[in-house]
Amino acid sequence: MKKKIIKIRLMKNQDFDAVVRIDQKVLKVSRPEYYEQKFERLFQSGEYLPTSLVAQDENETIVGFIMGELYIGEYGISREGAAVDTVGVDPDYQRQGIGEKLMTEFVDHLKQLGVKKINTLVDKSDKRMMLYFDSNKFTPSVAVINLERNI
Repeated sequence: MKKKIIKIRLMKNQDFDAVVRIDQKVLKVSRPEYYEQKFERLFQSGEYLPTSLVAQDENETIVGFIMGELYIGEYGISREGAAVDTVGVDPDYQRQGIGEKLMTEFVDHLKQLGVKKINTLVDKSDKRMMLYFDSNKFTPSVAVINLERNI
């Protein structure tokens, strides 16, 4: 089988439908409201630097994405930390290294912006995501603990 050529580029506001389509294929549920909020925050608020990426195949079809935030902030808040919060690869394109390529490009892009640390939250029971982040050199944080309260 011929290896597919995958290009990574910065996400654009026009990528909304493709991101929602991939997310729906992965999760088997449609979440356009979630992405409407994310895209508005990322592309219209002016509070975040562009960091989110998409993967395109040779036909320029979007086959994966990684979304994160680098808050510009006020009052001298540094850019040393960023967050990755949403990753998706079309199931028809999984197990081809696209998720790893997206993460590598995401990390490289953030390094160029001066970021020193990337955070994320993962449900410990989600073995696929735990494996994905582990294989991309993420480790449990010792500096921050997630607290919760049932109500």
